[in-house]
Amino acid sequence: ILFFININMVYASINNWIEVSKTTEGIQYWDRNSLIIKGKGMIEITTKYLNTVNKSLGLIEENIYTMEINCLANKYKDVSVNGESNLRAKWEDPKGDKLINDVITESCRNV
Repeated sequence: ILFFININMVYASINNWIEVSKTTEGIQYWDRNSLIIKGKGMIEITTKYLNTVNKSLGLIEENIYTMEINCLANKYKDVSVNGESNLRAKWEDPKGDKLINDVITESCRNV
């Protein structure tokens, strides 16, 4: 008689979501507990974006991103979106996007 036991370990993290910025399109947060210093001027963080464009219809879309940020060059790349790795992520300029600019400024301030 063989018994197979499947033990799944679940690791929970406590998020410390900090609201960074709000526009008519959405709200941007970053998780202070997710901050990883990857090198000189380089960090990785988890962010959450709530798209509130259709709020009047009762629809709020939530997206979770893992971002690498180059604080020295003011550039970012989304290495994961909603848990799916983005292996082809390229460094991008925020191009005046208030929410992305604010998350870069706020998270880099903590390095």
